[in-house]
Amino acid sequence: MVYSRDGEAKIQALNGVSFRVRSGEAVALIGPVGSGKSTLLRVLAGLVKPTSGRVTVEGRKGPVVLAIQEPQRGFFAATVREEVAFGPENLDLDPAEVAARVTWALTAVGLKEERWTVSPFQLSGGEQRRVALAASLAMKPRFLLLDEPTIGLDGPGQAALVETLRKIKAETGLGLLVASHDPDFLFSLTRRVLVLNDGKLTADTTWGGLTHQGPALEALSLELPFLLSLLCRLQAAGAPVEAAQETIEEAWAELSRFYLGRKQEGGDR
Repeated sequence: MVYSRDGEAKIQALNGVSFRVRSGEAVALIGPVGSGKSTLLRVLAGLVKPTSGRVTVEGRKGPVVLAIQEPQRGFFAATVREEVAFGPENLDLDPAEVAARVTWALTAVGLKEERWTVSPFQLSGGEQRRVALAASLAMKPRFLLLDEPTIGLDGPGQAALVETLRKIKAETGLGLLVASHDPDFLFSLTRRVLVLNDGKLTADTTWGGLTHQGPALEALSLELPFLLSLLCRLQAAGAPVEAAQETIEEAWAELSRFYLGRKQEGGDR
């Protein structure tokens, strides 16, 4: 993927990036600022045409939908309901089907019904995120791409987003590819990790596998999720723990096992 501006040298934003994402899979996309994450998502969503290579979507029907970093920049409708209905309406669906999709999507993201008739510009940042997500879901995507979805969200807002995405993924089987600089958020949602640097895919691994790549992560100024980092420090100090845990549930279980073991040792003395 090569960019070129008038009077400027060509910039290779993506170079030899190749991977597959299966339906129902949740994948994290990490990398330093300027590594090409947003460009890759736009290429996958069909918003930017690659100068070489191709993007193929196989299997059952459904579009690839991208939710951008600042959703309020894309709002234009007078009400939330109209905003979410815009996409399905442009698919030439029956009005009843459009209405059903809007109701389902707004309910799925947990936005209170009394907020459906107000302007999206009058909503809080967290509510606007929900509207943007609902607008994407109303398209019934096969794959949903999220670019920095936690920007502007506090802790409870992030937790609510994780719960919503997990629920929707379980109900619909859609695939998720999430780019974020927040490793803790990604760890709570995904299992597989793609690492991008200078437009190249430098790793396609799991969170557990990433614990063995400490020096490489440090070189890119990237961090492990807090729980994995804590387990790595304990393991390095000689504690009887296994740092390479694949999910946040497994990491908590390993820490609990270690804590209970230490507590039992203290009680036996």
